Amino acid sequence: MSLIRELKRRNVFRVTAAYLITAWLVMQVGDTMVPALRLPDWSASLLAFFLILGFPIAIFFAWAFELTPEGLKRDEGTQGQNENRVRADRKLNHSILVVMTLALGYFVLDKFVFTHSDLAETTVSSLGSSKDEQQKSPEISSQSIAVLPFVNMSSDPEQEYFSDGLTEELLSLLAGIKELKVAARTSSFYYKDKVESVPLTEIAKQLEVAHVLEGSVRKSGSTTRITAQLIKADDGFHLWSETCDRELDDIFAIQDEIAAAVTSSLKITLLGEAPRTKVLNTESYELTMQARFLFKRRKEGDLQRALELFERATQLDPDNAAAWVGLSPLYLFLFDPPDNNRSLEAAKKAVELSPENPEARIRFAGALSRAGDQTQSRQEFQKGVQLGQDNPYVLSSMAGMAGFFGDLDKAIELLTRAVALDPLYIVNLGNLSSYLVLAGRIDEANDLAMKVLNLEPTSPQGLESLAEIRLLQGAPKEALKLMQQITEVDRPGTFFGRHDQFEAMIHFSLGDESASDDSLNRFKQKYADENPSEIAGICAWCGQTDEAFGWLEHALEIDPNRSFQETWSPYLESLHQDARWQHLMTRWVGTPNWLEEE
Repeated sequence: MSLIRELKRRNVFRVTAAYLITAWLVMQVGDTMVPALRLPDWSASLLAFFLILGFPIAIFFAWAFELTPEGLKRDEGTQGQNENRVRADRKLNHSILVVMTLALGYFVLDKFVFTHSDLAETTVSSLGSSKDEQQKSPEISSQSIAVLPFVNMSSDPEQEYFSDGLTEELLSLLAGIKELKVAARTSSFYYKDKVESVPLTEIAKQLEVAHVLEGSVRKSGSTTRITAQLIKADDGFHLWSETCDRELDDIFAIQDEIAAAVTSSLKITLLGEAPRTKVLNTESYELTMQARFLFKRRKEGDLQRALELFERATQLDPDNAAAWVGLSPLYLFLFDPPDNNRSLEAAKKAVELSPENPEARIRFAGALSRAGDQTQSRQEFQKGVQLGQDNPYVLSSMAGMAGFFGDLDKAIELLTRAVALDPLYIVNLGNLSSYLVLAGRIDEANDLAMKVLNLEPTSPQGLESLAEIRLLQGAPKEALKLMQQITEVDRPGTFFGRHDQFEAMIHFSLGDESASDDSLNRFKQKYADENPSEIAGICAWCGQTDEAFGWLEHALEIDPNRSFQETWSPYLESLHQDARWQHLMTRWVGTPNWLEEE
């Protein structure tokens, strides 16, 4: 008996056809059900794996067994029992026909019914909102790019700081080309480790760029292998790619070469000289990259370690401006009370070394303000603004100044621009949420706070923002649960006691005055001279009206030119009808707005 005839006799071909059609149908239904049931993305892959695994098992059973009225029996290779075999063959044929009918029916529904229905809904929706969407979605410039985080290919995962640092240096270098639009750092880094799961076309669409620069870094000792490719996002075409092996001392030349290749590939005609990387001591440069990585990651101990690395970097190379910029905020964050003098010295040194760096100017302005030199502080702030009109950090700093001087609408406008430029930066999203709370736009603030937590579920700022909103919405129990999710590790000095501030008001709203007083006293001990108006807000919320006015008077004693920001505080609303409030407002003249030209 030939092999083909034997395969036919044992129904191997029929079982193969039935299995393949059934598997196809199962996969199509699975593709629909996985998102509907909110199953993880790998569920479809797992289903395919089991279907592939089951195929040889089905073929084995078809060869080794036959279907009889008594069930499956081992096929002895006989030609007898023809009537039973014929009946089994008919049943199998009927089963194949049913499965084929179902598969064909699903194919017709999917291609001609569901698709047309979805298309009709999309068309109706687009007719109603196409004009608005066209106005909101700016045209993507052909001279725009996103620098995605380079992948660390080194054997040591701790070398990730180097690949991230190289990415940031390239991003900063390209951002210095005025003719090129570069997606902000935070939004680009949001897609770190997501490139495999999110198509480049979608990433480019979200970041509103036409091109993507990606690559990898393999570092071994003093040798680095860097691979980079420039990709046209809409069709995935590689405009340029290169792999180079260099010594670490050549890292600055590599950055310049990649920037030059990008400008050449995009046919950018430079109006001025192309920016070039400043050559530094190699070890100092590497320490700075590692410190910046820790500063942004902010896990337990990261900020303290970043401080040590930045300080070591400045010792090795006093001309390392980036290290001085990084030190300035850390002297505030890690010291209680903040070390304003060292913060000022670090920011001043950064400005001297890199006068065109808008972040250095803004940090210097803040340090000068804390030192009491408001005149020079305003001058430095204006210089920073001029240098960074489209810099999200500068815009957020401008928003902070606008809020300080009571111009809440301007603060919201500036932060909205900053968020548009860097839509995935949770700090700006959280700050915008806080300003919207002050403006009474609670629903919008809630949406932003939820977005922060969707991006980073454990974000202390997101949890604090949402807790504040729930408190103002009259849900103190929910607010307390949110605050309790913030661990001690996640309470660095960057939040300036907001945890105790909110807990004092939350506990009071829950009727636990003892716990409320404990939190208030902790806040007073740390911030009596730094945030007296915030203490006044807690006292007002807790019904301590006289004490609240006392703290507001203390705020004026510390700084006679206090801002008008307190007039927006929802926690001070209970004081507005008191005659003392009106008298206070007549004395609260404020200082000239630093956002205005002199």
